[in-house]
Amino acid sequence: MPVEWLIVPFAAFFAAVISGLGGFGGALILVIILTPIVGVKAVIPLISVFATCNNLSRVFIYRKHIIWRTAFQFTLASLPGVYFGAKLLEWLPERVLLFILGMILLFAIPLGRHLKRRKFESGIKTIISFGAIYGFVSGAAAGTGMLVIAGLNSAGLRGSILLGTDAVIGFFNGATRAGVYSFLGLLTPTMVGYALLMGLLTIPGNWVASLIVKKIGDNLHSKLIETLIAVGGIWFIFKSLFN
Repeated sequence: MPVEWLIVPFAAFFAAVISGLGGFGGALILVIILTPIVGVKAVIPLISVFATCNNLSRVFIYRKHIIWRTAFQFTLASLPGVYFGAKLLEWLPERVLLFILGMILLFAIPLGRHLKRRKFESGIKTIISFGAIYGFVSGAAAGTGMLVIAGLNSAGLRGSILLGTDAVIGFFNGATRAGVYSFLGLLTPTMVGYALLMGLLTIPGNWVASLIVKKIGDNLHSKLIETLIAVGGIWFIFKSLFN
């Protein structure tokens, strides 16, 4: 067994802990570690299976806190936007898309605080709006998982409720992408086997993350989420200007 593959289990566990804390970020870690091992073309299909397993284990852990109606409304609202976002990708430069995504993430932080001060209670129109924006952007750019967290956070979801509801949305997104990759022949049975083995490590990873989230409380976790969203927004803007 190559030495690199000995690193993969630890990376999968660590990625699950990171995404379990903030709802995103784990996939980026695996992209960095797996790309030199399996190649660029294989890493994205692999991560789609890992993300499906990762979100499924998070759904199980937070099953008592999930707002199922919000999760399904968000998911259904995102589907049409994926198509239009993909069409936009045909003619709009990637740098512009990255800049737009970064600005949306940075704008989501003051928006969430403003709505919280007004004691805003999100309804179906709010959730559908955030879902449509996510679908549109996800169809045109990669790394948009944090947009779900930003939208749900702005809508008033916190802590375990936020992470559990996000996991449902992420599960359907990952499963759909994995199905498409498999249909296109980009995801072989061997690759699925490796990804499922990594997926098993998401169970203890998300369990550790849930203990940390419970320990720090909703207020501190909300500040952590805002920090991660801000870092993500700044990173996308930096990439759009200097990459």
